[in-house]
Amino acid sequence: MLVGILGGVSGGLSGCLGRSDSETTRTDPIDPSIGDAPMYQCDPLNTGHQPETIGPTDGTEQWAFDAGGAVRSSPAVERGIVYFGSDDTLYAIDASDGVPLWWFETVGAVHSSPAVVDGTVYVGTRGNRLYAVDALDGTERWVFETNGSIDASPTVEDGVVYAASQATAGRVYAIDATEGTERWHFETDYRIRSSPAVADGVYVGGWDSAVYAIEETDGTERWRVGTDQPVLSSPAVGNTIYIGANDGYLYALAPETGDERWRFETGGIATTPAVADAVYVGSEASDGGLYAVDPEAGIERWSVDTEVAVTTAATVADAVYVGLDDGGVVALETGSGTERWRFDARETIKSAPTVVDGTVYVGSNDGRLYAIGTDD
Repeated sequence: MLVGILGGVSGGLSGCLGRSDSETTRTDPIDPSIGDAPMYQCDPLNTGHQPETIGPTDGTEQWAFDAGGAVRSSPAVERGIVYFGSDDTLYAIDASDGVPLWWFETVGAVHSSPAVVDGTVYVGTRGNRLYAVDALDGTERWVFETNGSIDASPTVEDGVVYAASQATAGRVYAIDATEGTERWHFETDYRIRSSPAVADGVYVGGWDSAVYAIEETDGTERWRVGTDQPVLSSPAVGNTIYIGANDGYLYALAPETGDERWRFETGGIATTPAVADAVYVGSEASDGGLYAVDPEAGIERWSVDTEVAVTTAATVADAVYVGLDDGGVVALETGSGTERWRFDARETIKSAPTVVDGTVYVGSNDGRLYAIGTDD
């Protein structure tokens, strides 16, 4: 592993930041008031809901940081710093101006989204590792080796990191957040790319066409529910477990028993849902589609024809924000689906948008992390 403290601005669409062993320090402070999106889909329940956050009004690029490789990792933002991964590197970037603060070299590419809790960044890699890194200076606190690659984003709750692996026999791990030691692991019949949701139990989808509920305390199975195809989406938890599947359905399951309350057809692979006043879910069909679904009745409130596949989970703040296969990031009115604005990156968006204090942070397969704000 290699850690660098970097100086210099990478604004607009400038060239790739060169890596160097030389170290410089910044004299200007970051703004610690910026942030409240510490992990994938905002919280341990994977709701994707930021109720007190206002996004930009017109979708103007504020800055872009060139990571030199596809950015599939959804950014976390905490205390003025944006954390995300690209290729074999975890980055920390000043949220206000895109200046790099430090970078940490990992074993294996970082597709996982970071989780930032109590001054530590937790992130998984395709090199079969979960890292804990100091949030301020990027030094390694511990590394935990898993039985397979980790594309799923870790979830941190009550001093435990929950992470899932993509080995032939998938595993959900519960790891002590301070020590990096295993408390338990739960094994499934095949790979896991779903990020666990934690709410009086651990919920996760499996490539073996099942949704699992696992006891937090000891990792024993509470229940499992079969689907017709793999479940690569992550669950979102309200009073119900909402999860999309490759069979095209959004499922609503009872947390205690796994009993199906309803299912909603999206017409294509159903993305990870977000839960607020409605359940927002996209379709990865070639002609796409974004749906707002009543959380109790499972009926459509509105839908939007996106014309291309929806490729990320939605984030819900004052609007619904989602990434598209053609490189678009769109903001839609929560009540109607009316488009508020659209931002176009150069390539597919696989990184779910993160909305913090009037700015949307999102990565693109064009190798850039974008900060999208309002034209002043």
